[in-house]
Amino acid sequence: MRPSVTVSITIFLSLVVGLCYGKSYDNYKVYQIKPIQEDDLQVLIPWTEKENVDFWDTGAEPRVMINPAQQKDFEDFLQSNNLPFTILIDNVQETVDRERKEQKAYWASRSITPRHTDDFLHFWSYDEINTFVRRVATDHPQYVTLLTLGESFEGREILGVKITAPGDDSQRPIIYVDATIHAREWAAPMVAVYLIHELSEHSTDHLSVLQNVVWIIQPLVNPDGYVYTSAEEGDRFWRKTRTTNENPECPGVDANRNYDHYWANGQSASVCTLTYAGTGPFSVVESQIVRNVVLANQERMKLYVSTHSYGQLFMYPFSSHRNVFPENFRFQHEAGDVFAAALLNVNQTPYRVGNGAGILGVSSGTSKDWTYSGPGIPLSYTLELPGGGSNGFDLPASQIEGVITETFAGLRAIAEFVVDRYYPLSDN
Repeated sequence: MRPSVTVSITIFLSLVVGLCYGKSYDNYKVYQIKPIQEDDLQVLIPWTEKENVDFWDTGAEPRVMINPAQQKDFEDFLQSNNLPFTILIDNVQETVDRERKEQKAYWASRSITPRHTDDFLHFWSYDEINTFVRRVATDHPQYVTLLTLGESFEGREILGVKITAPGDDSQRPIIYVDATIHAREWAAPMVAVYLIHELSEHSTDHLSVLQNVVWIIQPLVNPDGYVYTSAEEGDRFWRKTRTTNENPECPGVDANRNYDHYWANGQSASVCTLTYAGTGPFSVVESQIVRNVVLANQERMKLYVSTHSYGQLFMYPFSSHRNVFPENFRFQHEAGDVFAAALLNVNQTPYRVGNGAGILGVSSGTSKDWTYSGPGIPLSYTLELPGGGSNGFDLPASQIEGVITETFAGLRAIAEFVVDRYYPLSDN
């Protein structure tokens, strides 16, 4: 990898200290439910609305984290409803400790003196990501423009980049990739920074998607939550923003339920739930910033991808209702297949392509549903990366490079699809 990120003693110390404490998940278990028929999962809906019950995913074989006090009730419920299950993780805290140990071992092996690196061998901190984004814009001004998009609820700077080849870009379609709307999904920003790395550091290898495309890339939609997941008194599995709510004991909003497409449809009203949708559409600044980027570029924006983990899914609208598809769903499925096929060719990692409600479950107020139905972005997706399986929520740091390189291949392929269909814009 070529040089890039300056690492200071301050960042080193904050990372090591920040990985030492936080909410304990001792004896929490993760259950994987394996129904005989997918419709059998409907009986789980009341559990999705319970506080302190965490559905890590809601696909055909959902994985659910349960605290010790509720485990017997949950197991009894599953057995009484004839829902087979396995215990995927017997003690979640052990996976958190292992992840922290890996991060600390990485930093211990590094020289503390400042140097540059683009090593993708650990999960980057907020400071590392912003330092990298600024440095890339400084080092490659002919291709990269720094975007100061706003500030988070807690006042953290939210940055992005615009990347395109020199020259008149007015006829180039725009692709917008964001990441980390859900704080705990540490793999997501790694995809975004690797995308920036490849397009800027190795621009001559990717001229076909730089001369004919404008990329807008935002690695951290929710920096407050992201920082909190590794903070000294934080919570590794924090999902929401850090917005203050009416109930001070339950801060945060699920920003991916905060968009103006069937906002709060079927959602629990409790502010303490993981998927609390806020007080209204775009009630949090983090979703407002994404909205503003889209609306400022909607005439030329042809592809939007919101990066999440996990599930190995590439989903187009709609998630808000079952059996409701966008008018251009065949076109969106075709483009999704291009993404999945290119990704598969790298490491043989399979992805499912389909509409969100059909392959993951119903959820309202999501970004991709809004970008398609509101501003009319024709290709709008949620990307769910691979997860950690029995190793924890996210993949081990040793697997980062494999995931980000294969995902880049998929994103480059779908960008070529966009070029084929939309460049130059005057012809469309």
